[in-house]
Amino acid sequence: MLYIVIFYMAVLLLIGWWVGKVYVKGMTDFLLAGRRLGIVLCAATLAATHFGGGAVMGGGEYGFRYGLSGAWYGVSCGIGLILLGLVTARKFRDLAFYTVPDYLEKRYGGKTIRALGSLLSIVALIGILAAQVLSARGALGILGITGNTGAILATLVFIMYTTAGGMWAVTLTDLIQMLLGAIGVIVAAFVVLGHTGGFGGLESLLQAKAVGPEYLSIWGMGTASIMWLLVPTVMYTLIGQDFYQRLFSAKNGTTAKGAALVGGIVLVIVSFFPAIMGMGANALADLEDPSMAVPWILKNMMGPLLGGVILAALLAAIMSTADSLLSAATSHIVKDFWIEIFHASETDQEKELLKISRISTFVIGILALVIALMVPGIIDALIYSYTMYTAGVFVPVIGGFLWKGATKAGALASLVVGSIVALWGIVGGVSLFGAPVEIFAALISLVVFVVVSLLTNK
Repeated sequence: MLYIVIFYMAVLLLIGWWVGKVYVKGMTDFLLAGRRLGIVLCAATLAATHFGGGAVMGGGEYGFRYGLSGAWYGVSCGIGLILLGLVTARKFRDLAFYTVPDYLEKRYGGKTIRALGSLLSIVALIGILAAQVLSARGALGILGITGNTGAILATLVFIMYTTAGGMWAVTLTDLIQMLLGAIGVIVAAFVVLGHTGGFGGLESLLQAKAVGPEYLSIWGMGTASIMWLLVPTVMYTLIGQDFYQRLFSAKNGTTAKGAALVGGIVLVIVSFFPAIMGMGANALADLEDPSMAVPWILKNMMGPLLGGVILAALLAAIMSTADSLLSAATSHIVKDFWIEIFHASETDQEKELLKISRISTFVIGILALVIALMVPGIIDALIYSYTMYTAGVFVPVIGGFLWKGATKAGALASLVVGSIVALWGIVGGVSLFGAPVEIFAALISLVVFVVVSLLTNK
């Protein structure tokens, strides 16, 4: 198993080095793959951005806890991509931006809203990236690589290939990682079903453990729980820089739209297999910790060869999300600050900007690694900015896209108020009918957006 994982990581490094030499000639190549992605590569990298440690390890844990409805996190990710394709993908790609704050400044004017949106996004991306580092540590722990060694090794690999090849390396490795990850969880799920005697045998084993009929229903988690999982995930997908960076990398708007739709459909289908793995672990083992469902399957039901391939698939899922977050954060540093705030020239300083892009990628990756290993408690605080980003930026982006009457004052007010209300909700535990705090904050942000825009619309 260890040899398979080492070989897999070596392949990723080789791809990053080769792509950096052959394809990356300037900043646009590094950040957006030269805007030349076709539908297959673009769909794969979009799907891989969501198909990470949360979708596989978390999907298995949710499958153990809730049964078939444990697939809803991954399904929500897929629905988010489908809506992204239907609503904004084509138009945003045709505008040929680099970042979401590019759109905010273009739509409303001024650098303030660009800077605020970029800062919230960067902190959120680093926090989620640090969480992926810890997921990699847990995955490599299956091999007996305990402590921080596994996290350091996995992190250095995705930092190195992303630093070398930028978005081209991320895209090509994401295609491999998405294929490997999808095939891995599908094979693992069928191995589990083979041990239980198919779905019928799985159902009998679970009934013997006194699980209710809702455990085998896609709606078993309950409508409220599903909605509170679905809505925030879709909201972030519709405004996340890690997704728009991939849309901006597509060769045209039609490709961007098609890729989002294809990637979303693939995610919806694949997301059921980690849940089946978790259900199998519940049926076959007496685990006190549901988060150990997928590791238990790998350790106890797979031979060394198949186990190594599926473990590589799990790492592929984690690293495909991590490299996406890393490249997205770099795009903010280079485009939203170095070029737009500090007025660097895209045409006259192309080589310098490429160098800055690579340095930024390396520094952000190391920062996320240090945070994850030295002060893991801060990750929760950083990921809260994911909530603040969603609550603050969702309304100005989507509202400005749908409503011509939206104004700069309305956008700024809603961004600030939405983020502050989200922070207040996080600290004070405030919610609306049990809804996630970003929904509660986004509703208030929407009211502010509409009222201030109407008052300032001349």
